[in-house]
Amino acid sequence: MVAVLIFVLGLAIGSFLNVCIYRIPREGLSINVPQRSFCPQCQTPIRVYDNIPVVSFLLLRGHCRACNSKISISYPIVELVTGGLYLVMLYRFGISLELLHGCLFVTLLVPVAWIDARWYIIPNAIIYLGGIAGLAITSSISLIRQDVNFFIEHLVGAIAGCAATALIGVLGGIIFRKQAMGMGDVKLMGLIGMFLGAWPHLLLVIMSSALIGSVVGVTLIICGAKDGPHSRIPYGPFLAFGAVLDLLWGRTIWVWYLKLIGW
Repeated sequence: MVAVLIFVLGLAIGSFLNVCIYRIPREGLSINVPQRSFCPQCQTPIRVYDNIPVVSFLLLRGHCRACNSKISISYPIVELVTGGLYLVMLYRFGISLELLHGCLFVTLLVPVAWIDARWYIIPNAIIYLGGIAGLAITSSISLIRQDVNFFIEHLVGAIAGCAATALIGVLGGIIFRKQAMGMGDVKLMGLIGMFLGAWPHLLLVIMSSALIGSVVGVTLIICGAKDGPHSRIPYGPFLAFGAVLDLLWGRTIWVWYLKLIGW
């Protein structure tokens, strides 16, 4: 029953994240104005019963009731991804403060990754709000555990995340003679460091994101979706994926890796 409730909550949050993903990158729109969701094509406000996560998309067969224009498949995907991640967090952490910590983290990462993949930007609004939320949840866990080192580790993680990514960007710019890392990526790594801590979490995020990003980039070039190695590829989604990977299975991955290299 708890799992069902968590999944449904994730779907509902995912529906709200769709609003964020659509409105934040566009000028003249905000999260709360207009208050009701609307069809991007005909601007008709969406009725409550047509705005049920996933279910409404299936009942309407992916089309707007008012103008019959096609509804992007990204809407139910975002809802299902968020609901699925909430469910994974429940099974990983159980009913605990760590569950809240994990769900809050992925709630921030989903829109960041989606917006960066679509618009090549990482919105400051989400990063700054996430930084405040991360500071609050980290402080709460530290107080409940009576462990000030937990808070210090995560604060250091935020600073180290920004510094490490900025350094990579500078070195990449020198080597490749072009911008290798945007300031959005730097700030995102600061957010990731706040939620995960410093060593060895940031290293795993950087390594896994670089590996996955390389594989995806080469695949896109081979498939013709990108022109070549100098094509622009958003890095935020790979950082987000690496962060979730570390949050859920970071310790297991490190143990496996150290055994693999004989340590």
